[in-house]
Amino acid sequence: MLYLTYDEYVEIGGTLDYTAFTRNIDRACGFVDSQTFNRIKRMSAVPRMAKACVRDLVEYVANNFLNTKSVTSRSQSAGGVSESESYSVKSIDVLNSEMLDIVYSYLSSELDDDGVPLMYRGASNISHNQDPKEPVILRFHVKYGLNEIEIPR
Repeated sequence: MLYLTYDEYVEIGGTLDYTAFTRNIDRACGFVDSQTFNRIKRMSAVPRMAKACVRDLVEYVANNFLNTKSVTSRSQSAGGVSESESYSVKSIDVLNSEMLDIVYSYLSSELDDDGVPLMYRGASNISHNQDPKEPVILRFHVKYGLNEIEIPR
């Protein structure tokens, strides 16, 4: 599912042309789906933060995939007019890690329509020895810390 049209993309600050946008929107949305377990697809409306996330991912993918070389160092010499540049290509692991950082920065605190965090990866029930009338407290890890959800019994 596409979470952002080109018109919305431009409206929220996107800078790519239409061709670059359409070439990369599928990969960006697919990455978001894989990290959120398709929770956004089941929502009644796409959250604003998800649209902003996809905007940044589309631009990241357009600028970094695949075999795009980036300059790692430059040097110049004034007297002998010599110039040199060295390039590097990011590995797929680095690209995925940087894309994941973008997703976490936008979606780590967003909830779906049922109140479940979009980035929810599982839970451990630490309150199994508590009074049955007390709420269940679920703790789960996200990339930048530990979150808790309290569920009434």
